[in-house]
Amino acid sequence: MRVGTAAAVLAAAVLLLTGCSDVHLPAVEEVAGDFAAGDPAVRCQLLTRAAVESLEHEEPAGCATALQDLQLGTGGVESAQVWGTEAQVRLTDDTLFLTATTDGWRVAAAGCAHSDEDRYDCLVEGS
Repeated sequence: MRVGTAAAVLAAAVLLLTGCSDVHLPAVEEVAGDFAAGDPAVRCQLLTRAAVESLEHEEPAGCATALQDLQLGTGGVESAQVWGTEAQVRLTDDTLFLTATTDGWRVAAAGCAHSDEDRYDCLVEGS
């Protein structure tokens, strides 16, 4: 009896967490699409504060200037996954990582390429 109850509780928790993640998919996909379609100034507005600070540390002229020199994706959204306050969006030509902030979903890393089983190397990222 306890095994059945535990399984039911686990199944309910999985459904609840999956349902919550699905609620955020449209917002995550919208931010990713806007980032991909945006010019450097728009992209800077959609980055997390840490990502902007990282870019500005490397390029004193500012975030937009730093982004102009990077080959970031401009393709459409192929897929998105949300895990609580973190998300991954695969564009046709890039992978983005987003995080939920007090200002809404923001891009924490962009220009990401899969380098091995559990790691991505990103052109833009903030810790």
